[in-house]
Amino acid sequence: MLLIAGCGQPAEEPAAPRAVVVPTPIPSAGVTQTGVSALQSPIAVTTNDGQRVIEVATTGSNVTVTYDGGVLHGRHTGAKRKYESVEVKYGEEGGFKVRTLEGKLLWKVKVTPEKIKVSDNEENANPFELKIKEQKVKVYAPGEKLLGEVRVRGDHVQVGGRFRAAGTNAAAFYGVALLDGVPARERAVIFAELAAGH
Repeated sequence: MLLIAGCGQPAEEPAAPRAVVVPTPIPSAGVTQTGVSALQSPIAVTTNDGQRVIEVATTGSNVTVTYDGGVLHGRHTGAKRKYESVEVKYGEEGGFKVRTLEGKLLWKVKVTPEKIKVSDNEENANPFELKIKEQKVKVYAPGEKLLGEVRVRGDHVQVGGRFRAAGTNAAAFYGVALLDGVPARERAVIFAELAAGH
């Protein structure tokens, strides 16, 4: 402080304290509950040969998600997180809706300890489903078409036959990477919100 004052530059005033947003935990595959406060380093899904598919990093209650197609930054504003091109509105039961900035529904995500449903309608009709069973997650397209499984394989998590992640926690959110019927931008946002525990 003395050095700065001696150079003729005013000392900076301390920043005002910010409100802390406590995230709601999201079920994983029965191993741990993952929330923003627990997300210490980026979470990444790669192809089997190491090319990054989705990466999520948090700073406090803010989220940055990098995916094939771009980078999105999500900032908490009340009961929502706003990204550059979409917003996420949180529900009272642990789920959320991904909407356009004008409020039009794109995807509804319903979360229970046994499954996660992702649908493009309010009624959750014909959803993608991530069914959580002990140490694995089965991922289904509408109509019960199996897309793949998330499970621990030695020192990593295998996501279907196409992707992998570091660690030994077969968290349900990894299965979102298999939802090819969801556009890449929204798929990345859904993945990020589940991984960060909003």
